[in-house]
Formats: sequence, C-alpha cells, structure tokens
Amino acid sequence: MENSLSGALSAEQLELLTKLTGSLSKEQQIWVAGYLAGFSERNGEQISQQVEIATTSAQSVLTILYGSRTGNGERLAKKAKILAEAQGLNVVLKNMETYRTRDLQAEKNLLVIVSTHGEGVPPFSAQELHGFIFGKRAPKLEGVNFAVLALGDSSYFQFCKTGRDFDEQLEKLGAKRLVPVLTCDLDFEQPADEWIKSTLNSFGGELVNGSQGSTANQVTASNEINTETPKYSKKNPFKAPVYEKITLHGKPSERQTLHLELATDDKGLTYEPGDSAGVIPLNPPELINEVLKVTGLNGEEELEVNGVKTTLYDSLRRNFELSKITTDVASRYLAFAPNTKLKKLIENASKFKEYLYGRDIVDLFQDFPAKVTSAELSKLLRPIQPRSYSISSSPLACPGELHLTVSVVNYEQSGRAKRGACSSYLSEVAVEDEHVPIFIESNPNFRLPKNEETPIVMIGAGTGIAPYRAFVQHRELSEKRGKSWLFFGNRNFETEFLYQAEWQNFLKSGALTKMNVAFSRDGSKKEYVQDRLIENSKELFRWLQEGAHFYICGDMNKMAGDVQKALVKIIEKEGDLNNESALEYVTNMQKEKRLQLDVY
Repeated sequence: MENSLSGALSAEQLELLTKLTGSLSKEQQIWVAGYLAGFSERNGEQISQQVEIATTSAQSVLTILYGSRTGNGERLAKKAKILAEAQGLNVVLKNMETYRTRDLQAEKNLLVIVSTHGEGVPPFSAQELHGFIFGKRAPKLEGVNFAVLALGDSSYFQFCKTGRDFDEQLEKLGAKRLVPVLTCDLDFEQPADEWIKSTLNSFGGELVNGSQGSTANQVTASNEINTETPKYSKKNPFKAPVYEKITLHGKPSERQTLHLELATDDKGLTYEPGDSAGVIPLNPPELINEVLKVTGLNGEEELEVNGVKTTLYDSLRRNFELSKITTDVASRYLAFAPNTKLKKLIENASKFKEYLYGRDIVDLFQDFPAKVTSAELSKLLRPIQPRSYSISSSPLACPGELHLTVSVVNYEQSGRAKRGACSSYLSEVAVEDEHVPIFIESNPNFRLPKNEETPIVMIGAGTGIAPYRAFVQHRELSEKRGKSWLFFGNRNFETEFLYQAEWQNFLKSGALTKMNVAFSRDGSKKEYVQDRLIENSKELFRWLQEGAHFYICGDMNKMAGDVQKALVKIIEKEGDLNNESALEYVTNMQKEKRLQLDVY
C-alpha cells in the first residue's frame, strides 16, 4: 500500500482532508478513524490504515501564506513554492486575501511572506488575518512551525512592521519559530532568495514524509526556476525615448506639473491602466556640488561602486540618494560619527520624524559635522531608489507610448533651495535624443472592472488624476462601457485644472458620464473632493447600490483618509445604517475589490 493518499484523492479532496485531520484532537482522530473503519467494513474495504496515514499528512504539508500589495510578495511566494517542490516537499500556496482565518489552527508548517505599506500599515490583503491573530478569537498554535519573511522600506520609521507583527504574535500564540524573521529593504531579491533556500531546508527537517532531494538537485532546480520575472526592472530599466513634454499649469501658477510622453516600442515593456512606472532619477548637479562642498571632497576622485570604477561626482549623480535623509542613513551616520545631539534626536521618534521631513544629506553634514572619505561616504549613503508615477495613458488608446503626469517639487528650507530628485530630473529632460530609464510596476489592486458595463467612481487630487485619464481613455474604446463619474480637486481652476480640455471632450463623447471639481484656493472657504462627494451623496449611494467600483488616488496621509471618512458618512446617511454597519459595508467593498486605492 502506498504511503500517500495523493493517488487516491484529488488535490482538492486531499487539501480538505488535510485541514480536517490537522484540526482534530487525538480523541477526535480515533473516533473518525473508527467511524471510517466501520463504514469501510460495511462496503467490504479496509481503509483504516489510510486514515492513519491521512492524519499524518497534515504534518507533511508546508503552507506558504503571502500578503502582497504590489506583487513582490506574491512573486517570492511562488518562487518559494517552486523551490520547495523541487526539494520534494508538499506545498500549498495561499493568499491572505482569500485565506479563511479559522484555517490557521489547522496549519502545521507555515511560511509567511508579507509586506508593509507605508508607515507600518498591513496591505489590504493581510489586514483581516493581521487583526485576527491579535484578536480575542486567535487560537493557540502549539505544534505549528513557522518562519516569516518581511518586505518593507527602511526609509519609514515602522520598517517591516507587519512582518515583525506576524513573527512576534505567532510565537506568542505558541507556534515554534524555525528561523529568525528576515526584514528586507527595497533591494530584497538576493537576501530573500538566500533566506528562502535556507528556510526551506529548516522546514524539510520538520516535515513528515518530505522526501528531500540532494543538495546538488536543489541547486540545479533553483537555477531553472522561471517565476515570470519581467524583462525590465529597476536593475535593468528600459531607456525610453521622450516624445513630448508639456507644462499643464497656466503661467500664473507658482507650481509646475508636467505631462511626459515616452516611447515603449519594445515588446517587453507592457502595462495596463492602473499600473505605475518606476523612473530611475539622476541627482541634480546643484545638490551634488553642495554635497562636495560640505564634505570637502573632490568630485574627480576615483572610487569603486558595485564593482565598477567611477568618479565620486558621477557616483553621486547616479548611484546614491542625496535629496532626503532616511532613518537607516541617520543610524549609520551616528554609528560612524557618534554625536550626542544626533543620538538624542534619533531616540525621540516624533522630533526625529519632524527633523527628517524635507531635509537632505547636506543638512545632515551641516547639522552634525564629521570628516569623511569618499569610500566612507559611499558606505553611509543609501542606494538611489526609483520613483513611482501612476501611468496616465491607456495602451489601447496610445499604442507604443506611456504617459506620465509629474508634479515638480521645489521648496525652500533653512535658507536653501531644494528640489525633488526625480521630478527635477524629468523637468530638465530634453525631447530630442533624451532617454528616460523606466520599468513597469504592476498594480493588480487598482484595476478597471472586468465587466466593462460596471459603473466606476474615480476620486483624485492633483496628480492623483493620472490613472483616471488612463481609465477613461481605455473605456472610450469599449463597445459596452458603463457609467463613469470623476471627482477632481486642486488649488486653482484657471491654472491647475489638469487635462481640462480632455475631460470636456470625454464628457461630450460619453466616455465620461459626470465630473465634479473642487478648487480649494479659489473661494473664501476651502473646499475639497470629499465635500463634493457629500454634496452628491444620494446619487453616489445609488451608484454604489448598482455595484459601482470606487477608486481613490492621491495622498495617503490626508486626502485618502478624508475621502474614506466621507464615504462612510454617505453610506450611513443614505443607507440608514449605524457607523458599524457602514464600516462593514466599506470593508465588504474592499473584499469584493469594489473599493481600490492607489495612495502614496
């Protein structure tokens, strides 16, 4: 008799049986075994031995559970699954978004891969499970082996908080940590790959009936893995020619917003409405010269960066983050040049956060002076990171092109003029013979409805209007397009009504059904998009009841939160619901992917 039920049962049946047997006590297992044995005797079969094997099978399954926002965690989870299967392990891959929280107590071997969004916020897909393990109904997890891989951005104070939460709480619930949690920064590929391989070996020693392959076979298998890695990435961006660059603001405006049109002729650079483009910036020469001045270093000095010989000036131009100070850079700087004042500042989280806002590397050296060599400076600085911009074009309406809507950042602080690294770079690119390094950042959680006739409501402020231009362009070409309603906000009607003529044409053609605007600086009273939502609450709720999808794009800290609060108020009022029921209504919209956010 085979030592597995995989040949006798379908994959779905085996998973159901594994969940059942893994959740039973010893007494319950004996009862079920007796019941099935008696049942089989009535049919002339003896399967009690197989029941015993099935009970053991729960111990031999590794569940890889991921909570992802941009898709990085999902790709890593899929890679981990392929590696585990290559080692002969039984693996089940599950998305936290559809994971049933009650199944947690039935798990025996759990590999968690989860990201953190912004300042310590779980991605939506992980929110329910995250809340569950910290709630009153969280089960005891004795007998569960686990490991956690956390993805995040060390420029935030709450670096990898969601992953660290899972790691700490699973242990508190009684689970056994097989390896320490790995906290991955933006350059996560190499450390994550190494950790996954090592961690799977740890699980292999715990799994029952896991027939692991040899080390040689494991290495060969991992080299052959194909996890649909895109052709272009931040390490290998596409050099996109610039077709056109237009200033969207009127002349009296103190601010500047650009519309850029880039060529995407290469077949390896494809996108969908809702996706973003990662742009690799170059630091402005003015800032580089200020860094050289404050450090007293010579820009022509040669050094090696990432195995490539270059000059200090060129490395500061291309390789390092200069326009902002992040928490990891400040910590490295303190370790390099101990300073009591800086130490006290870092220890006071609120004051430290206030200090970091708007300051750059020049400020750090001016405020806390230290002598540094070129080599030491390169070790202190953070690698330059791509900036993400929501794509403001549809590939159907603009084949071979990709459009960006970019707000140019300029401000003054402590007597110094400062500029956003990427926006200033893009503001200076020439249309002739200029190429912008880009790659696509897929955003599966910000998509048009699959049913083209489904109504959509779009809310955006400033450059948050970008993805909606793509949405409406796309829908204009649909044979059966549903209703669409756009709410847009900015400061001034005359100078900052982005794409005004286009929206008017869309309204005339019927591609856009309705549009409401709010310009906060035009009147004596400041009005915002959430005010327009509340003014149209009755009709808006009717759209929601008809199944409309609701989109929010813009500032995460202020605008997005205010819009969501307004949405709850509208549902309370027009649905005649209490606050708790209205919140549940909104939560269900998110679960059904009818409420989608692209916030930053």
